[in-house]
Amino acid sequence: MTRLGIVGILLSCLAVSSSVDARDMNGKFGLGYSQTLGGVSGIQLKYYVQDFVIEGTVGFDLFKPSSLDVRTGVKGAVGVVYNFARFEIANLGVGVRADIGWRNGASASAGAIRTCVDAGGTSADCQKANMGSSVWQVNVEIPLVAELYFTDHFALNVQAGLLLTIATTRQKALPQSTGQQATDSTEKGVGFSFGGGSLFGSAGFTVYF
Repeated sequence: MTRLGIVGILLSCLAVSSSVDARDMNGKFGLGYSQTLGGVSGIQLKYYVQDFVIEGTVGFDLFKPSSLDVRTGVKGAVGVVYNFARFEIANLGVGVRADIGWRNGASASAGAIRTCVDAGGTSADCQKANMGSSVWQVNVEIPLVAELYFTDHFALNVQAGLLLTIATTRQKALPQSTGQQATDSTEKGVGFSFGGGSLFGSAGFTVYF
C-alpha cells in the first residue's frame, strides 16, 4: 500500500472522529528521527507554535575505505507544516520544506571508482581518473504529513507529497535509490514527483517534551 493510501485512511478516520477535542501541542518541543521526501534522513527537531510546526532535520555520513580517501556527506532540511486538521489522536498538515545536501569528491565519485577497480584498475589510477569535485543539491517539497499520537510524549508520522529536484551533475548529493520514481535517475535535469518512494521510507517518530 502506498503512503498516499495510508494518509487517505488516516484522513478518513479523522473525519469520523471530528467531534473529539484537539490535542494541545502549542509550545512543545520534539526530538526524533525522520526522512524527507527528498532523501534527507537524520535527527529531527520540531517546535509547535499554535497550529504550525517548525522543523529541522540534519544527517551526516562518513566512511574511510582502506585504500581510498575519506567519503563524507552532510544533509539537512528545514520547513514549516500547518496542521489544518487537529484531533486528540492525530494531526494532518501540509507544509513547505527545503532539502540541502553536500558530498565531497570521493563520496560523489565512489560508484565510478568502484566500477573501475572491479574492472581491474588499480585504486590509485581509478581514483585519479574518476575523481570529481564535491556536489551540492537542493530539493523543494510540499509534504502532506499525518502524525499519530500514542501519548502526549510520543508520536509516529508518515508523509507523501510533491517533490521538485534540480540535478546539475550526474552524481547526486541526495540519492534516494528507491527505484520507484523517475527522479531517482543519475542523469542531469529537473525532476518532479508526486507521492514519493516507499511507505516507510519517510516514516518517523518524535518524542515531545
